[in-house]
Amino acid sequence: MFRSLLAPWQSHEHLAPTLPASNITGGGASDPSNGGERVAKQTMRDMVEDLKVTETVVAKTKLLQQITTLVREVSETKDVFRSSDGFLLLVHVLSTLSTTIGRRGSQSTRDVVACIKSVFTVASEALKGHTANLEFFEEFIGYSSLSDAVNPLVCNALTADVTLGCLLALSFGDFSLVEFFSLLRTKLPETEAMDTHFLEFAPGLASISLPGAFNVLWSLILRTVNTDRALRLIVYRLLEHLTHSKHRNLAILSMQNILPHLFKSWKANLSIAADDDKEHRILAKILRHLFEMGASIQDSRDLLQCTAKHDGTVDADMLELLRSSAKSRWPQHFSLDGCSAIAMSSTEMKTLPAHGFTFMAWIWLERMPSEPHKLLSISFGSNEAVALSVGSNGTLALRSHSVQKVQMLPKSILTTSRWTHVTLVHHNHRTSHPSVCLFVDGVLSDSLQWAYPKFHETSPATFIVGDDVARVESSWCVASAYLLSVALDDDFPRFIHHLGPRYSESFQDQTLIRFLTYEASTSLNMHITAQGASLPENSQLKKAIRGDSIISRSSIIFRVVPQTHNQKDQILTRGDVFTVCCQTLDLAVWRIGGAALLLRLVTLAQTPHELSRALSIFSDCLRNSWQNSDDMERLHGYDVLASTLRARSQLINMTSFEILFELLGINFRSPDLSTVVNTIAYRAVALDFELWSKTSADIQRAHLEHFAFLLRASRYRRFTIKMRLSKLGIVRKLLFAIQSAWYPQESISLVVNTLVLVAQSSFTAEEAIKPIVSYIAATLAEESRSSSSSSPRSTTSRGDLLRYSTRDQAEQVLEALVSMMRIPSLHSKLAGTLPMPRICLLLLGGHPSAHTACQVLGMLGLSLKASLTSGKNFESASGWGILKTVLPRVWDRSVHDAALDILPGRPEDRSSDDSGSPQMLAVFLFALYQGLSIGNNNTEPDEAPSKDAIIWILDDLTKLHESSSSFRRAFRSQSTAQLLLDGLNVFSPMRQPPSVLDAKIAVKLTHFGLLVAMGKHVSTSQKQQILDVVRPDTQSKGRPNSVDTSGSRLSLAQADTVRKASAHLEEWRKTILVSERKRFRQSQLDLQEKRHRGASYEESVSASTTERDIWPHIARKRVWKLDETEGPHRVRIKMESLLELLVQDSISTGPEEASPAVDSESSLSQSELTSPNTMVVPSWTSEDGEHQLAEEITEDKLRRVRYQLEPGDVIEAVSTVCRIAGVDSFLGMLIFGRTHLYMLEGLVENSEGEVIDAANAPEGLFLISGSTMGVRNSQRAQRWSLEQVSGFSDRMFLFQDVGFEIFFKDSRTLLVIFLDGSRRQAASQMLLSITLKMRTSNPSPTPGSIIPKYLLRSRSTSAVEKELQMAQQRWQNRELSNFGYLSILNQLSGRTPNDATQYPVFPWVLSDYVSEVLDLSSPDVFRDLTKPMGALTTERREAAEARYANLRSVDEEPFHYGTHFSSSMIVCHFNIRIQPFTSMFKTLQGGDWDLPDRLFSDIRRAYSLASRDTRGDVRELIPEFFTCPEFLENSSNLDFGISQTTGERIHNVKLPAWAKGDPLLFIVIHRRVLESHYVSENLPAWIDLIWGCKQRDVDSTNVFHPLSYEGAIDLDKITNDLERQATVGIIHNFGQTPKKLFTSPHPPRNLEGFLSLPATMTHGIPEDAIALARDPEPFKVVLDSAVSNISLDLFDGKYGGIRPLPRGAIALPSIGHEQIEWDQNGSDHSLRLVSHGKVTQVIEQVAVACAAFADQDTLVTGSGDNIVRVWRVSQGQVTPSGFVGTSGRSRRHTSSTLSMTHLLRGHTQRVACIATSRTWSVIVSGSEDGSAIVWDLNRGSYRHSIWHGNESLRAEVYLSAINESTGYIATCSVSHLMLHTINARPIARLDTVRAPITSMAFHEREYSHLDILATGHDDGSITLWTWNADGTPAGMQAQWEFVEVRRMDSEEGISDTTLGSVTALKFIGERLCAGYASGLTYMWTIPT
Repeated sequence: MFRSLLAPWQSHEHLAPTLPASNITGGGASDPSNGGERVAKQTMRDMVEDLKVTETVVAKTKLLQQITTLVREVSETKDVFRSSDGFLLLVHVLSTLSTTIGRRGSQSTRDVVACIKSVFTVASEALKGHTANLEFFEEFIGYSSLSDAVNPLVCNALTADVTLGCLLALSFGDFSLVEFFSLLRTKLPETEAMDTHFLEFAPGLASISLPGAFNVLWSLILRTVNTDRALRLIVYRLLEHLTHSKHRNLAILSMQNILPHLFKSWKANLSIAADDDKEHRILAKILRHLFEMGASIQDSRDLLQCTAKHDGTVDADMLELLRSSAKSRWPQHFSLDGCSAIAMSSTEMKTLPAHGFTFMAWIWLERMPSEPHKLLSISFGSNEAVALSVGSNGTLALRSHSVQKVQMLPKSILTTSRWTHVTLVHHNHRTSHPSVCLFVDGVLSDSLQWAYPKFHETSPATFIVGDDVARVESSWCVASAYLLSVALDDDFPRFIHHLGPRYSESFQDQTLIRFLTYEASTSLNMHITAQGASLPENSQLKKAIRGDSIISRSSIIFRVVPQTHNQKDQILTRGDVFTVCCQTLDLAVWRIGGAALLLRLVTLAQTPHELSRALSIFSDCLRNSWQNSDDMERLHGYDVLASTLRARSQLINMTSFEILFELLGINFRSPDLSTVVNTIAYRAVALDFELWSKTSADIQRAHLEHFAFLLRASRYRRFTIKMRLSKLGIVRKLLFAIQSAWYPQESISLVVNTLVLVAQSSFTAEEAIKPIVSYIAATLAEESRSSSSSSPRSTTSRGDLLRYSTRDQAEQVLEALVSMMRIPSLHSKLAGTLPMPRICLLLLGGHPSAHTACQVLGMLGLSLKASLTSGKNFESASGWGILKTVLPRVWDRSVHDAALDILPGRPEDRSSDDSGSPQMLAVFLFALYQGLSIGNNNTEPDEAPSKDAIIWILDDLTKLHESSSSFRRAFRSQSTAQLLLDGLNVFSPMRQPPSVLDAKIAVKLTHFGLLVAMGKHVSTSQKQQILDVVRPDTQSKGRPNSVDTSGSRLSLAQADTVRKASAHLEEWRKTILVSERKRFRQSQLDLQEKRHRGASYEESVSASTTERDIWPHIARKRVWKLDETEGPHRVRIKMESLLELLVQDSISTGPEEASPAVDSESSLSQSELTSPNTMVVPSWTSEDGEHQLAEEITEDKLRRVRYQLEPGDVIEAVSTVCRIAGVDSFLGMLIFGRTHLYMLEGLVENSEGEVIDAANAPEGLFLISGSTMGVRNSQRAQRWSLEQVSGFSDRMFLFQDVGFEIFFKDSRTLLVIFLDGSRRQAASQMLLSITLKMRTSNPSPTPGSIIPKYLLRSRSTSAVEKELQMAQQRWQNRELSNFGYLSILNQLSGRTPNDATQYPVFPWVLSDYVSEVLDLSSPDVFRDLTKPMGALTTERREAAEARYANLRSVDEEPFHYGTHFSSSMIVCHFNIRIQPFTSMFKTLQGGDWDLPDRLFSDIRRAYSLASRDTRGDVRELIPEFFTCPEFLENSSNLDFGISQTTGERIHNVKLPAWAKGDPLLFIVIHRRVLESHYVSENLPAWIDLIWGCKQRDVDSTNVFHPLSYEGAIDLDKITNDLERQATVGIIHNFGQTPKKLFTSPHPPRNLEGFLSLPATMTHGIPEDAIALARDPEPFKVVLDSAVSNISLDLFDGKYGGIRPLPRGAIALPSIGHEQIEWDQNGSDHSLRLVSHGKVTQVIEQVAVACAAFADQDTLVTGSGDNIVRVWRVSQGQVTPSGFVGTSGRSRRHTSSTLSMTHLLRGHTQRVACIATSRTWSVIVSGSEDGSAIVWDLNRGSYRHSIWHGNESLRAEVYLSAINESTGYIATCSVSHLMLHTINARPIARLDTVRAPITSMAFHEREYSHLDILATGHDDGSITLWTWNADGTPAGMQAQWEFVEVRRMDSEEGISDTTLGSVTALKFIGERLCAGYASGLTYMWTIPT
């Protein structure tokens, strides 16, 4: 064929152009004749040209077939085909075929089908193995063109299947698949037949070679798959095969956007699919595999959203799919098939590093290569320096330039289907150790001596991952690969391995350990523990753990990681390399909702099956994700999980149990591998015995048995015991569980067995010995006391400790203790800790049970056997005497046997006949005597052994006497023999008539007596006495017949000794009982607090939902309240959700597991408020002083509050206070710590210093009227670091000097009152100490506070006067607005927004509330400010004067008005529509609304009542009238009722006509009126009335009730409680006149010139915008790239403190030498802190896209992972103690450090811009998802969303700005510029499509009559905008719009320089600084 094609062109050979040979692909062999090759190429050109002009389908087909043949035989013609526009021609041919299709079966149709096949065949052959053609086709032709061309063919049913088949064949490079769809369609609906024929095509479906072609196939299939069921079944079968067949196919499918459509189809058919629906099952299987591979964030979000139904239940199918998805562990990686490689080159590296190098890579093998295959190599030019390869059996091999052989590494073996970390370390100049070390998964596997390769060439180095030379069948993946210029230590590869395959950064983060999962961290800890001292401190491993840098950035020569960004200039792929960038579910969960989402998923479970599935998802999303693990700890998630499971304990099945404990480290398949990997979770969940006691019996057993896995079966038990369980107090927890009766009786034995197991593992004094002995002693003592008392035994008559515990349980524990004592090592520890003989007596008690006595005797026997001194100690403690008095009462068989074991001569387990205690014989004989004395000597039957016991005693004593000489020697003691004699005398047959049993006893007793008497150890006299009794016939007749039993009764001395010993023991028991009761009570309190915290944490998780949550349909409805955060001049206008308080009040920044802070001794003595009281319970001590059982229980009276402390903090002082908020009061405790200040509500100290609930506090603790007990029970907890304290000011409350107000840098304040002035004074001194200690060299301004710090820290009159004078001068010079000046006067006079009784007061400034338009030039529209409100009309003035005269006439102190201009009721009346004032109003009204007509509903009417109506009031205004539009709207839709006057429902406040129905417009105009010329001129007169010389002026009609003035009355002098309370009520409700500030008339204001400018200024941007001009010269600092932001450093005089910065960098405020940097191209995901040009800190895996500083201490970043992060910038300062009397100064490090404080989730796509404001404490983030989110900076919580575009079309928000003066927010997208208030209330909107905005900035002043927003544009122009509602049509609601003030073109002021777009804008005073894309920066100024 080739010759026939070539022949016609032989004669024209000389005409063929000469082209260089190109064999890029290494394809088929070429003709050896160069001329033949040229002819072939020319032939290709001619055929392509012919194809262009051929019109018939048949001719086209023929030419295509010829082209196919030529391409196959001469591969060089592929280049000619491309250069001749062959690919474009193919697309053209396909696009024209649809017009020639005929009918079904017609010849024309067959011709078209043949042509289609030929086109695709040519395309496949031309692309196969030819990189240049493939790149050309993808870049210049594109698969979209192919899709458009074949679309008509697919739409035609006659050609659809063949076209789809051709696309499938093109995708796989196998044209046996052309008939795939056609043939399989004919086999349907028989699915079995289809499956059979499908298998015939399976060999061709090996690997997708052209993913782009498959994408075209899929996009075409989507158009008909929903309506064509046959096609759908075929496609599903195809996808099922592909997802199961090969990793590469699954990876490609995952990247082809196939999943969303399949998931949508599956979800749509979920409700109608039957159980046997094969289509549904196949689709579910496909989805599981696709999700397991990984999915996009949006796909994961869709799946999660569908999991929770609208009714709050769980969709079981979705949950199952979610569970499968959570199994995904794939990192982003490269997939390499066959001959393929990834290469990187470096021109800087010309030889190998001098000191060695390191190869590292994460590798995954799908199958072993057929032949040796290179994994990693480095070469210089054509010389390969080093290569690492893998063989067909997985063994690694090494080859290098220096040693020309392949060295097999037999111990280094890779396995398939798992990620393996391979590290090759090559040392240079290393002789003492191997020079080459190979590590597999961090463990050294092979090492050898190997010469170091050396080169003297100048060729650049190339790092190659893979093998692009060898033709080897292989399929493998690479997650990351590194070449380092350092040789790593032998331990460090282990650390890198534990970072996992997901880690692909540069090892620059100083806290690399945070990337370790719990399992990895545990494994590393095990290794370090095992190495011990052999691992030096300077090892790389320990350095890395400490945070030292091991791998510098410069030592990373090559780094190969998959990136979504284009890196063709860096990474070169050769062959079949595919980048897989799917996202696993656990990372998606972290980005979407984090650990809170997982916890809420568990909460949704309602059945055991759902719970097990939810826990499986929870576990899988935590196990390999350090991010979710961190999130869990931050949220106290494990406590939340335990609380959730406790409420669902009955749902826990064995599957759930195993899932949970596998997460904790238990390996149920291999118990020997078990350990505890997560101590925090283990403590919270596994050790919650209350939780597990509520589960089923099987689960209880499994839970208790897991301790055996850890402590016995595990090979890691030593590590587990020492490093994990030693400090968890498990023994005490188990004992507490027994005491609390959580477990059923049948499970107690399991609990005790577990107790033994745990105690044995750590048998120390504090962990096991003392707790167990204390519990046993206390329990038995309590039982003994209860049983010996005469009252009925009931739970109410017993101690708190053992209310639920029983003797049986204690005896089980005692028995367990005795069993442990049988282990010599444990007995030794026990005896070394406690005085065992005395412990035996202690546990025995005075009235033991037989079982107790038996166990105590066993314990005593073990002690006596183990130590010779034990017997002496026991005897010295009168032990034997006590046994004589106690044992006879409980003598049964078990006691008898136990006592018998102590006797000498007992053969069992005795090494000699001499062992045993002879003193025990006296106990036996005394018991015998007691038994024989029943009925005599006042011996009761229940105090002596039974007759059966007497027989046991006699039998066993007789046997011992006969068999043991040591036993017989015991009778040498005359007292012992006397006891026997007394017994004989008592039971003499002559004394009582014998019964049958008595006769038996008599015989045995006589026999024993004779044995003793006949022995040689009894004295002669006693022998005769015994014989006289047992042989009465031998007795002398003259001898008196009397019985002497004095020997059986203890002598007086002995009895006294025993009595004293017993009394001592009883006191000891009481001490222990008290101690254990106290401990038990503390444990109960601790448990209650823990449960409370757990519930609050759980509440916080459920409350942290918003409308943007993953499950918005089950999110709580948000209710808004006024935020306490303050803006400029203490303005409060931000709204917050009440749910935020639930979230923040329950979350402590410190983990619970931190050691509780403990007061130091010095702090106890130095406390100036109150000191924690302690009580020490007496200790257990022995008389000899050698042993102690020191159970000293310190009664920590502040125990309940310590968990609120930050880790490491120590309480310095506490005081009971009352926080004032409006009219509400919140009892609580103000705690001064060494590092933090705390306000804990709901807790107070009682008179004894104990912390109690505020609800239990005595009534009248504080003199506060109007508050309800409900709000006093608040459990809110607030904390601030002492560094946040910016100042404080003393405050009067009810005219008492008992309060102060603290100001914090975060714009929050705290007003508290104390019980008396002395306590306040002490706290003030402490605060003063704090502020002095915390003063820094460059203090930042205090946001929200207008009083300098030096004044806030000083309360002297002179300082206040100085500040007042300064403020007055600034106001006079117009440097301060009227509003600002009035705010200062309010604050200096003690007015505060925290106290509704002393709320800031502002004047009515208008009298015209009727006109459509206000004429501010007319004085008639203004209120007369020279008169009080009560004297504005003649009638009201006369009424006031008459009242004054009438009161004076009756000798009462006169006043003009019975009401006040400011009171708590007035404040709540105006603010009734916003919380918390809504609730406050109801409180003041007794729980309900006032009459509708008396509510604030109309501003005009309110003014009329306050100014004209003689029956009205004299109220003035509050600051909200000038700042907060929300107070005028009933946004909560409260039902205020219907007005009786108008019949209208009371809703929003009726506004004046000039406000045009818009509350915001009312606020803007009203503020403008306040700043007007008229008000400025007359304001001094009003100030005189309120604060000045006319405050009590009779002539000005300005005298109020005398109790409203400071100093009028002293509440402390009122002794009558009722009178005192009544007076408090009057002051509280009536109102308080501000403190007088001026004694002379207030001076006027300078009103010359522009009122909007200070008197010293003549020009301003709003006033002279038209005059703004660009400076002729740019800044000297010229950037290489566009200016991104402009930094202002007032402390840097260089360049005027202005510093332009490029994108990817921002400077720290006020610290010019430090800045934050990040990478913009996305290859480096780290955040870098740079100081003096040197990187001082690197934080990896944050993917920063934008950043902004809120202040010098707070950084906010937005990331590509959709998350906004808030960082704390620590200035390197060690926190000082902050208190007087403490030594040490703070020190500063050389640079700052960053630490993350908040993680904010809400966006669904990349965060594009960030704006921050510390003044308003807000963050505004814009995102690619088309929204901007307003966040609260302090709480780190979501507030509002601002959307650009509609739901179907969102536009990226890429610019945002915040006005520091007004709080207005500007956001910009490609479609619109939008303006909102700080509460996201829309103001104005501007279309920006025609003039794209590239930058923007607000002009800011304290107040400006004309707000300005500057926008920069892509054409280099700048536009100044303002906004107003002037264009609103008459009668319509206000319509705001942007109004252009001026447009400044780029050509202005510059000639021949191309600036580019305006990329940065910043107003600096009345100047505008602009940065441009060219890197230049210009200043726009107003010429003077």
